Amino acid sequence: MEKRGEGEPLSHPLEPQPEPEAQPAPAGEKRFRLWYVGWSCLDRRTTLPMLPWLVAEIRRRGQRQEPGGAPGGGGAAREVLLLLGSPTLRCVPAGPGPGPASPAPAVFIFEHKAQHIARFIHNSHDLTYFAYLIKAQPDNPDSPMACHVFRATDPNQAIHENHALFEE
Repeated sequence: MEKRGEGEPLSHPLEPQPEPEAQPAPAGEKRFRLWYVGWSCLDRRTTLPMLPWLVAEIRRRGQRQEPGGAPGGGGAAREVLLLLGSPTLRCVPAGPGPGPASPAPAVFIFEHKAQHIARFIHNSHDLTYFAYLIKAQPDNPDSPMACHVFRATDPNQAIHENHALFEE
């Protein structure tokens, strides 16, 4: 049975309890609430001028809702928290609510070392989308690159987040 403080009303066990407060980010960690659109591996012959088409294809796959689609691109975009701490970049499912809530630390979609990010891509036609390239297997020099695409809720957020990632 729950103990109550002096002057505190009793609560009924079937009454919804208030949500716990979101914990602040640990020192040095930045949190960004975004939509993870998807990812794709790049062919070895992919050149920089081809990247906008690759990002557009990932976006198209993220807008389709086909069951059992290709990994990273068959389902709809999902809301995530991008946690940027030294030395990792971690993508975790976003909790309910508008702010950067405290994620479950053991649950994550992917994690990368920030120093392995090779390039950032910004769409000049739609500033809410951005992407980054990373080696699929950073320790293997012959490893293909992977492209991860995100969507922010407004262009200023995307630009700010892109710069914050790039500063790391």
